Amino acid sequence: MSDTSPRSVPQWRAYGVAVLSSALALLITLLLDDPAVEPNTSLFFIAAVVISSWYGGLGPGLLTAFLTAVAHTYFFLPPTHSLAITNSVAAARLTEFVMVSLLIISVNTARRSALRRAEAACMKAEAACAEAEAATRAKDEFLAAVSHELRTPATSILGWARLLRAGKLDQTIAARALETVERNIKLQVKLIEDLLDVSRITAGNLRLQIREMELAPVVQAALETVRPAAEAKAIHLQTRFDASAITVSGDPERLQQVVWNLLSNAIKFTPTAGRVEVQLERVGSCARLTVSDTGRGIAPDFLPHIFERYRQADTSLTRTQRGLGLGLAIVRHLVELHGGTVEAESRGEGHGAMFIVKLPLVTHPTHARLPQASPQAAMVKMT
Repeated sequence: MSDTSPRSVPQWRAYGVAVLSSALALLITLLLDDPAVEPNTSLFFIAAVVISSWYGGLGPGLLTAFLTAVAHTYFFLPPTHSLAITNSVAAARLTEFVMVSLLIISVNTARRSALRRAEAACMKAEAACAEAEAATRAKDEFLAAVSHELRTPATSILGWARLLRAGKLDQTIAARALETVERNIKLQVKLIEDLLDVSRITAGNLRLQIREMELAPVVQAALETVRPAAEAKAIHLQTRFDASAITVSGDPERLQQVVWNLLSNAIKFTPTAGRVEVQLERVGSCARLTVSDTGRGIAPDFLPHIFERYRQADTSLTRTQRGLGLGLAIVRHLVELHGGTVEAESRGEGHGAMFIVKLPLVTHPTHARLPQASPQAAMVKMT
């Protein structure tokens, strides 16, 4: 769009053009004034109205019409050098000038409104096109990542299996081969589980086994699961739990999956000898779980997309960290299924990250098992 686009003209500039065009119209008319010939004074004044209303719209156009009408009356309508209208001819000329000016202003105002609508339509269209392109690109990158994540462990498993079958490995190397095979199979199982969870969420088929439960044991169980990975990187796990019982209504297995995903992410992106802190507390009517780390952090431009499917900060196949970028999307939808919220905070790359989960507390826990939630209450579609 040009600089005269309705959405690009500052008000001060539009009104400045109105005053300037009025002054120039008066100056040119005065310079061309011939006492022997009755001047066509309205010509340049009308041009000023056209320019200001075309450039600035209704307000600047009306200002120019007022200023030029005053100048027209004072300098050129008899009696000159007076704002008084003493005869019908002068009144008719002034009325004609005002009517023409108002017609021009209304036409230009309508034109500007049409331009605004056209620009808005082009921007809803541009945004939709950009969003579609981004979604297509994300899915293409995701499919490439899936292929890579499946092929890499499969290649390792196949290679070690052939060596084991040949029977030429000593006991130490054979044990290491079996450990490698087992580790890669676990990676593939986890990848397939994430894909199945996303498929269930997308189809609205993910069901929860809801009951009243204390949250601390669930968090503690997730911590014990990831502790070996933390110890392998000399990462210090710090915990701070509220002394009082924190009871929520939820599915223990799915909530443990939420905590495990957050902890695994924190450990994955925290360098050796770093720190991961887990805090569980009661805040008002909510249970608040905070997982923070001293890791690589999240870039500001990626932070709003951190919980989206198929989105990863590093999408290259040569990235150092593995995964499909599904874990946090699953976390968000599992938390929302429990009536809670999750948010991410980071001061930028190199400054660590913090994830905050809030779940509604059970006000009067009975510690009795509740009936299983209906499918309608425990299903959600991923948008």
